[in-house]
Amino acid sequence: MRRGAVVTVASVLALALLGLGLGGWYYSDEILEAPTAGDPVYDLTLTDVDPSSGTVTLDATSGSDATLTTVGVRTDDALLLLDGPPRDTDDGVRRTAVLVQGDWPEPGDAATTTVHAYDGSPGEVLGLAHDEIRVRGELGDLPAWRVIPAGAADTTWVVIVHGRGSGLTEGNRLLPTLDRVGLPSLSISMRNTPGADRDPDGYGYYGDTEWVDVDAAVRHLVEMEGAEEVVVAGFSQGASTAMTFLRRSELAGHVSGLVLISPLVSLEETLAVQAADRDVPAVLAPALLTTARWIATARSGLDFDALEHHEHVDEIPADVPVLLTHGADDRAVPVGPTRRLARALGDQAVFVEYPGTGHVREWNADRRRFESDLAGFLTDEVLTDDAPTAGSR
Repeated sequence: MRRGAVVTVASVLALALLGLGLGGWYYSDEILEAPTAGDPVYDLTLTDVDPSSGTVTLDATSGSDATLTTVGVRTDDALLLLDGPPRDTDDGVRRTAVLVQGDWPEPGDAATTTVHAYDGSPGEVLGLAHDEIRVRGELGDLPAWRVIPAGAADTTWVVIVHGRGSGLTEGNRLLPTLDRVGLPSLSISMRNTPGADRDPDGYGYYGDTEWVDVDAAVRHLVEMEGAEEVVVAGFSQGASTAMTFLRRSELAGHVSGLVLISPLVSLEETLAVQAADRDVPAVLAPALLTTARWIATARSGLDFDALEHHEHVDEIPADVPVLLTHGADDRAVPVGPTRRLARALGDQAVFVEYPGTGHVREWNADRRRFESDLAGFLTDEVLTDDAPTAGSR
C-alpha cells in the first residue's frame, strides 16, 4: 500500500515536471521569437463620413483606440487624423477628422486605428523634408529617415528608436516637436523589422543585442553628420535598447539626453504581466516563468538580469538627464519599474505619469501635455548651455 502511494506520488510529480518543462519550452518560444510586422487588420467600419464638416463616425466602443484624444485612422485609400474629444452617437463614435493622405473615404469603408497617427514617411504625412538613408549595422544596412529642420543646428541630433514589432513610423509623433525646437533627427530601423536584416537565430533580445544598432546610428551621426551630442529617444523595447546602449557603448559620452516612452525597464515584470494577460493561472505563473527563463537563456544566451534596468542605475552616466513617460494603465509593460527607476535616478530624471493611459499612448492621450513636456525637457536640459546638471542619486 505504502509502495503504491509512493509510485502514485512519483508519477504525479513526473507528470507535473513534464508539463512544466513543456510549458516552459512553449513560453520560451513566445519570449524569444523575433517580432514580425503584420498587415493591418481593418476591424472597424466608417458608418458616416462628412468631409464638409470634417467629421467621421466609427462603429467603435468607448475605451478603444478610436476614442483616444488623438489617433490615426487608415483605410485602403486614406489616412485620417482624429483629434479632440469623442462623441457617442447611435451609429458609434463621432470624431473630428483631418485628411492627411489620400481621398476622403466613403461610409461603409473598412478602417483601422493607428496610434502612430502619422502612419507614413515624414514628407508624405507631415510635410517635413526628409531623406531615406541606410546606416551600416552589425547585420547589414539599417533603413533610416533623416529629418533636418530649416535652420537647425547640426551639432545635436536625436536618434529615435522604435519598439518591438514596430517600425520607423512610430517616431513620427516626435517630429513636429523636434521641428519646433530645431533639432535634426535620425529614425533608425532595428534588426528584425521590415527592410532590415533579421537576427540569424530568429530571436529578439529586448535590447540586449539590439543596442548595437543604436550604436551604429550614433556612430553614423558622429562620423558622417558631425554630431557632437546625441539625444536617444526610445519607445517601449526601444527604450530598453537605448538604456542598454548608454550602459555599454564606448559612444555613450556623446549622449546629452535620454527620452524613454513607456519604457521596458524590467523584463521579468513585463513577462509576468503578459503571462497574466494570456490567462496563465497565478498559482502556476512563477514556476512557469522561472522554467521559461532557464530554457530561454540556455537556448539563446539572453541575459535577463541585464534587462532589469532599475537595478543598474549606477551604469547610467550621472550627467545624462532623463525624461520618463508612462501610462498608469499600461497592461503590456508595467509602470511600476519605471516609477522605481525614476526614484533611483532622483533629480537626474523627469517622470511624467499619464492616468488611465495604455502602452505607448501618452502622446495620443494628451498630445499637448506630452509635446510641452518633451519640448521643455529638450530646451531646458539639452539645448541650453546653463542647463542644470544632474542631481545626485
